[in-house]
Amino acid sequence: MAEVGEEITIKRKKQYGLCSKLWCLRCMNCCKADDVSILTSRNRRELSVKLMAKYQNAIQLNPEEIQVLDVLILLYTLDEKSWAYQYLYQCKLISNEESSRNDLEFYIPQLMNYLVFHEEMLNENISQFILTSCIHNFYFAQVVYWTLFSISAIVFDNQVTEFQKVRSYLQNLIKRMVLNHETNNEVKEQNDKIAEMISTYGTPSFDQHSMKCLILPEHIQLSKYKPLEQQESYDFMSCINFWNDIISISDKLKFADPKIISLRADLSLINTRLPANVYIPFVKDQLRHYTILNIVVQETKIFSTKERAPFYICVEVYNVEKEEGKSEDKRERKNSEFNVELTMLSDFKSQSSLAMSQFSTQSLGVAECYEIELSKKEDLKKPSNATLDFEKIGLEIFGEDSNQISERIRQQSPYCHFRSWRLVHLIVKTGDNLKQEQFALQLINQFQLIFQKESLPLKLTTYDIQSLGPSSGIMEMIKDAATIDSLKKKLNSIDKDITLSQFFQKYYAANLHKAQRNFCCSLAAYSLICYFLQIKDRHNGNILLHKSGKILHIDFGFFISISPGKGLEFEKNVPFKLLSEYIDVLGGTQSELFNLFRKLFFKGFVACQKHQDQILLLVKMMYSGHGYTLPCFSKGESAIHDLESRFNPPCSNDGEISVFTQSLINQSLDNWRAKWYDKFQYYFQGIFY
Repeated sequence: MAEVGEEITIKRKKQYGLCSKLWCLRCMNCCKADDVSILTSRNRRELSVKLMAKYQNAIQLNPEEIQVLDVLILLYTLDEKSWAYQYLYQCKLISNEESSRNDLEFYIPQLMNYLVFHEEMLNENISQFILTSCIHNFYFAQVVYWTLFSISAIVFDNQVTEFQKVRSYLQNLIKRMVLNHETNNEVKEQNDKIAEMISTYGTPSFDQHSMKCLILPEHIQLSKYKPLEQQESYDFMSCINFWNDIISISDKLKFADPKIISLRADLSLINTRLPANVYIPFVKDQLRHYTILNIVVQETKIFSTKERAPFYICVEVYNVEKEEGKSEDKRERKNSEFNVELTMLSDFKSQSSLAMSQFSTQSLGVAECYEIELSKKEDLKKPSNATLDFEKIGLEIFGEDSNQISERIRQQSPYCHFRSWRLVHLIVKTGDNLKQEQFALQLINQFQLIFQKESLPLKLTTYDIQSLGPSSGIMEMIKDAATIDSLKKKLNSIDKDITLSQFFQKYYAANLHKAQRNFCCSLAAYSLICYFLQIKDRHNGNILLHKSGKILHIDFGFFISISPGKGLEFEKNVPFKLLSEYIDVLGGTQSELFNLFRKLFFKGFVACQKHQDQILLLVKMMYSGHGYTLPCFSKGESAIHDLESRFNPPCSNDGEISVFTQSLINQSLDNWRAKWYDKFQYYFQGIFY
C-alpha cells in the first residue's frame, strides 16, 4: 500500500515479443520493471502545460457566464492559480439544461482527477472549495463522494494501490456533510394497516389481494435508510449506505447457491427499509430528484460469469416535489419510438461496390444483460408453408415492451396512484473498474451535445453509469433493445435465409421509412465516434438494435489506444464497422438513405472538428492524472497525439474534408479486418456472424 504524498510507484515490465519471452535468460536485467505510470512522475505539471497550454490564449472569461472548461484549463496549466480559484467560485454547480452542460457537476471527474493526482490532496484552496460546494448542494456532495471513493484505490496490473489521504479526506467530508445536511424529519401519523402495507411491500409477507387501503403520497414517511449491518445512520449517508448494501449483495452473490434465491431474499430485506431518503446517484437531473420506493424483487435477473455475478433490478421511484405540487418536471421522459425529423437530403453518389454478406455475434461483458433474457425464451418453430408472424418474432427478440412492463408493475403496486411514479431499470456490477466506462460515456455525451449544438439529426443513445467504488458501480439498462447477435440467432432459428434488411421490411412494415431513417442517423453518429475514439471490440454482441430502428453501442472497454487481440488486433486500421448488411437496410448503395448517411457523416465530422476541444481537453486532463492506469491510455502520449490527428486530417477546406470522409466510408465498407474479427468471435466465443 502507498499513500498519496509519498512517492507512489506503479510499475509494469517492458513489453517484449513472444520469442523474447520464451528465450529470456534473465541475465542482463533487461526485463527489470520500468516506472511508466504518470501517477508517480514529478512532471505532471509539465505534461499538462505541454498538452493544454495552447488553449490558454483562446480563453475568454465572461463574468456573466463562466465556462467551466476554461477554469479547468487554468487549474491544470497555470503556476499562479489565484485567478482560477476566484473563477471557480463563480461556476455553476448544477445545471438543469440537457442541451448544454456548463456546470461543475458534469466535470467532477476532471476536477477530482486534478485534486488527487496533480495536487495529491495538498491544495487547501481546492479542498476548501469542494467542501464549501458540497455544503451548498447535497447532490453535488454525493457525486463528489462517489467519485473520490472510486479513485481512492487504483488496480493496475493486478496490484492495488490505496491512496490513504483520499480516504482521510472522505472521512472528513462525511463528518462535515453529516453536520450540515442533517435534518429532523417530521414523523407522520400512519394508519396501522397502511404502515403494514408499506413495510411489507416488496417482501414475501406482502399479500396484494388483501390491499384494502389506498396509499397516498402524504402517507410516505421518508426517513434515513437503515443499513443492514449498522445501527447508526445520517441523512447524508442514507443514499451511500443503501448503495453500499446493494454492492455488498453483488459481492457475496458469486458465492451463493442458488444465486437467484439469495439475491431475492437480500433485496426483500432491503425493501423492509424502504421507502427512505435514497435516490439513484446519476448526474441526469430527471432521476436524482426521484426517491426510491421499492425494488421489484420478482423482476430481478442474474447474469453470472466465472468471476462475477452482475444483476438487473428495476426500482419504483417517485418525485416528492411533484406530488406536493411545488414544482413541475418539464423534462419528464416521453416515450416516442419514431422521433427523427430529417430536413437534409444529399445528392452524393456512391461508387463503391459492396459484397453481400451477413454477420452476427454473441454478447460479452455488459452485453450479457441483453442476451440472457432472450436465451430463456422458447425458440419459434420454423413454419411450413405459412406466413411468418413478425410481430410475434419482434416480441421474442425485444421482449416485453418497457411501457407494458411499467403498466403491469404499476397495476400491482400500492403506489400506483402516485402521478410521478415511474420505473427505472439498472444493472449492478462488481469486480469491474467502471471508471473507464463512465469516462467513455462522458465523451459520448459531449459528442451528442456537439450534434445538438449544430442542429444535426445524428443520434447517440447515452446511458448513465456511476462508479460507486474502485471496482463497482451501477448503470442504466436500455430497454426495448436487443443485440444484433440475439436478433440474428432468433432469425436463424426460424429461417437461415432471413437477412437484417428483410427483418426491417417485415417487422416495421408501415413504419419502415421512419425506422430506416432512425437507423441511418444513429449509424452515422456511431460511425463518427467509433472513428474518433477508436472504439474497438465491435462484435454484434456489443451493438444493439432498438425497437425504433436506431442502432446503439455498449461496452466501451476498448477505445482510444487499446484493442482486443494482444498482437492480432483484427480491427486495427478499420476506421469503423460498416457492413454491407447495414447498407442493405438503408436500401443499397444507390439509395437516398445511403446518400444521406454519407452527407451526415461529413456534416458530423465538420461539427466534431469545429468543437474538438470539448473532447480533447477531457481526454488530456484525465490522461495527465490517471496516466497508464486507465487502460485506454496504455499507449501513452502517442495515443493523445493520434486522437488529435484524427480530428485534424491534412485538409485545407470543406471540399478536401468531404473527399477524406468519403474515403473513410469506402475504407470501412466490408473491411476484411472487421469481417474476420466477427469470424474470430464466432469460432472462439460462439458468436454468430
